[in-house]
Amino acid sequence: MNVQATAGAARLSYYIFEGVLIGTAGGKPFHLFALSGGGGGSTRQPPSSSTNNPYMTGLKTAGRGAKHSHGGPLPVGWYSIRKPAKHPHLGRAARLVPGSAGQMLGRDGFFIHARGPHGSDGCIVPLSGFKELMDALEKSNGGTLRVEEGMGGTRFA
Repeated sequence: MNVQATAGAARLSYYIFEGVLIGTAGGKPFHLFALSGGGGGSTRQPPSSSTNNPYMTGLKTAGRGAKHSHGGPLPVGWYSIRKPAKHPHLGRAARLVPGSAGQMLGRDGFFIHARGPHGSDGCIVPLSGFKELMDALEKSNGGTLRVEEGMGGTRFA
């Protein structure tokens, strides 16, 4: 799949290590702190050591219930951001579609979604400004997302 930006579409970047989501959507600038992986954004428990850890992007979610182990942050690369929609478990969320299956490290099912009891298994969970971001993504009909390990092109592995 080829990820291409279209006129008026959102253009966002997420930096795993810093936990920052920046760019424009719906004609508005965004600079939000966000968590990815390790249960980050959970309203019930603190995040684990895999949250926003660039070394853990290949960590897959495992188990259910009490034996659940959260996945790491989403893998580095380009994603299409779908227009937000109601998800049965996440509520309002914007699906992230990878630009290349090869970048995914055997993982899938990523979204931008709100905080909740479970937190993140790799999805991006803004700590504030979620409604405003979803409204802007709706207005722009989705867009593109670039995920990097760290700001300034920092590579960790």
